[in-house]
Amino acid sequence: MKILLAVMAVLAVIFFTPPVLKRFNSQALHGSTDKRVMQSSKDVRHNMTTEARHAFDEAFGLVQKFRSQDGENAFAKAVDGKSPDEIIDIARKEVEAKIAAGDPEFKNYTSWDDMLSKKAAEDAPKKPAGQQPVAPLRQSERTGRE
Repeated sequence: MKILLAVMAVLAVIFFTPPVLKRFNSQALHGSTDKRVMQSSKDVRHNMTTEARHAFDEAFGLVQKFRSQDGENAFAKAVDGKSPDEIIDIARKEVEAKIAAGDPEFKNYTSWDDMLSKKAAEDAPKKPAGQQPVAPLRQSERTGRE
């Protein structure tokens, strides 16, 4: 009977430890492979504001693009254990360096903040001219019902 209780205790620890520990350190990316880092980034993005998520997504994509040229899992090694702010700082430094070097890919931007604002404007949904915006469902009224 004691053996059964010990096995159940070990299984309970194994089962409940990962979710509990994940909550305590959900603000850092973890993973030894690119695939695992991608999953970790989804977990990190979950609690971010829209503006912070946009900056993080741009930085994450750029760091992935820059580091993937260095070899397999170089991206995972570069971001493993880093917080979103650290990843944004890495991308900011690299983009500023490429802008200063005159890289043709970044010639339309004067700084990191300028790049973020222009990309946010590109991603914003465009309204057709002369068309009234559709009211959200929660604020709409149903007419003709009695």
